[in-house]
Amino acid sequence: MSIQNIVVEIDAEISRLQEVKALLTGTSTTKMRKPGRPANTSLAGKARTRRTLSTEARERIAAAQRARWAKSKKAAKKATPGTPAASTAKKAPAVGLRAKSKKKRSLSAGVRAKIAAAQKARWAKVRKAAKKASTAKVAKKSASAKKAVPATRSSVSKTKAAVAPVAPATPVKAAS
Repeated sequence: MSIQNIVVEIDAEISRLQEVKALLTGTSTTKMRKPGRPANTSLAGKARTRRTLSTEARERIAAAQRARWAKSKKAAKKATPGTPAASTAKKAPAVGLRAKSKKKRSLSAGVRAKIAAAQKARWAKVRKAAKKASTAKVAKKSASAKKAVPATRSSVSKTKAAVAPVAPATPVKAAS
């Protein structure tokens, strides 16, 4: 008997003993809690109330956020292209007025036409490969069919007897 089997049997025996204990004491030990936040026993069965921040706390949080925005704006103005400060300023999320004033980038008509032509060329290549594959399949099937046809024709001609052509009937003359 391997060690693995022994461990499995011990686990099974432990679970049976726990069930017997639960039956004798009247408690349920088979119900396992799911991972996560522990249940608050004082609020059992009651609706959970929402916690609210005081006005002072909200003001402190707002002031701290404004300070962070000011710091990122200052770094963006101060930085010149290619410096480490410029790269950190670019990484900072665009918020406030900077986000609104930033224009959405779009492609020119010429670039769009080039992209469309390249995509058409890609699809043409895919279709050509698919057509080539399908014609190869058809050619393979027809080649195997051609090989099969002469064999059946030759067997048919060997089994049938040659039939002599029928001479045309002579017209019957009507008695006058």
